[in-house]
Amino acid sequence: MARQLDLADIQGGILRDYGEQFPKGRFIFLSIGDDEAAARRFIDEVRGWVTTAVRWDSKAVNYPGEVQATRPPVTLNMGFTFRGLLRLGLPTRTLQELPAEYIDGMVRRSHVLGDIEMNGHEQWDEIWKPGMREAHIAIMMRAQVVQGPSFDAVPELDQMTQQLFALAEQHGLTVLEGHKGPNGRCQDASTYFKLEDGQARPVPREHFGFTDAISEVVFDEQGADLRVEGGGKISREGEWQPHAIGEFLLGHPDESQELPPAAFPSALIRNGTFLAYRKLHQNVKAFNDYVAASAETFAQVYGESTVDARDRIKAKIIGRWTNGVPLMAAPTPAERNKFLQDYVAAVQAAQVWKQNADKTKNPANPDEREAQYQAKLADARRPFIDFRYKDDPEGVKCPLGAHIRRVNTRDMLDVVAHSSILNNRRRLLRRGLPYGAFSPDALDDNGEHGVIFLGYCANLFRQFEFVQQQWLQYGLDFNAGNDRCPLLGNRVKGESHKFVIPSDPGSGKPPFICSNLPQFVQTRGGEYFFVPSLTGLRMIAMGTVDPT
Repeated sequence: MARQLDLADIQGGILRDYGEQFPKGRFIFLSIGDDEAAARRFIDEVRGWVTTAVRWDSKAVNYPGEVQATRPPVTLNMGFTFRGLLRLGLPTRTLQELPAEYIDGMVRRSHVLGDIEMNGHEQWDEIWKPGMREAHIAIMMRAQVVQGPSFDAVPELDQMTQQLFALAEQHGLTVLEGHKGPNGRCQDASTYFKLEDGQARPVPREHFGFTDAISEVVFDEQGADLRVEGGGKISREGEWQPHAIGEFLLGHPDESQELPPAAFPSALIRNGTFLAYRKLHQNVKAFNDYVAASAETFAQVYGESTVDARDRIKAKIIGRWTNGVPLMAAPTPAERNKFLQDYVAAVQAAQVWKQNADKTKNPANPDEREAQYQAKLADARRPFIDFRYKDDPEGVKCPLGAHIRRVNTRDMLDVVAHSSILNNRRRLLRRGLPYGAFSPDALDDNGEHGVIFLGYCANLFRQFEFVQQQWLQYGLDFNAGNDRCPLLGNRVKGESHKFVIPSDPGSGKPPFICSNLPQFVQTRGGEYFFVPSLTGLRMIAMGTVDPT
């Protein structure tokens, strides 16, 4: 049986995707004043509000076990920039042993991330522009919504926000302003909602219209009942296995079976992690206009309707159809429809089983019945994530440079059969959330809509920055030369930007080239944060960080 983590010592937003249970998000950033002791008192008060990873009644398949805590109406987690730790008076020995990329911060790493070559910083939100007052503390909140047709967050979100503002003022901290949107003091975010039977139901969808938050990383030390297919790593024997927790939490063995170098004292670092916070603006009109224009030619070349051509181009860019069906499992519209029919049938069969089991009380234990029901639902969802790329070496089903194939290469880059070591060292725990109004027919791209990207990892350079720089901004690993990711790639003036959609050699049709790609996604700012454990928060608050 896998060794259990100390969930009460780990901040909950790291291991748990709050998802549909907490569809409203709010991000607050604070700057520490001249009174170091007062700032520590603020942290000491707020750390009592921090949500841990202790299990509650989420029924999440990846977190099996008995409920140990009541689900709160609002979750809260917090992190610190390097400058924040410096202002809090951490010892020099501790600070100097922190990773260089974290010390630099995101603005100084713009040359690595490609933010400068894309649009500089002039389009960033005011809060993140160079020269502005530094962010030292991040407060990240997620809230449930009130029951009924309203999309409003529970009132506790505003209540807790006002309490935080008051505490910050009392202890000499400044709430940083300059977020674009209705509230300049906060960055609000929210999942998409639709009404069903008079109830507001959250739907995991982003602004380009794709179902999001499908694939979840599965790691060890979560318990024995793991569903690793599609979410884990592929072993040398070709089997799915959970990832090493040390790729995401500090102080634990990683995929190399080593404890990576970390700052002293170890108690400060253990069970903590690093966070890449990014605000990404989506140019919805540019995306829709480009797809519509390309579909006219695509339809003529391949002899299909314009509607099908639009759907296919979108799917080829991402690697999934808009409803989340992977191209590797269903590369054609007919196969996509059959895939969905099978999925609906499997879900309905699980629901019928649950009704009969509840009626006959077999199994007798209701928790066991619920567990078996959730397992059947997981089996129904498994084809959405349980696929590989080895049998599509030319990218006929899913283009080699498609977005999801770049950010999670699975077994595509194997040199030794069934060895995906390179990919295993690049995974992130992604906890994104859309922001802004959903406007599928936007008249321009000046609106406020996009995604708040949260990427947790143990090594910012090896994981987040590598994927951002190498796999998104270059195509060599995907036999695509300098072609960048068709979705997140930076478009540099004077360069040709294209995306090749291979065709089936047996069709007699040529490959389709999406040329002159416009900028679909633009960075609006961000920063790197260290997200400590509850032990680390206590040490920082009490000023007891001693590396000797």
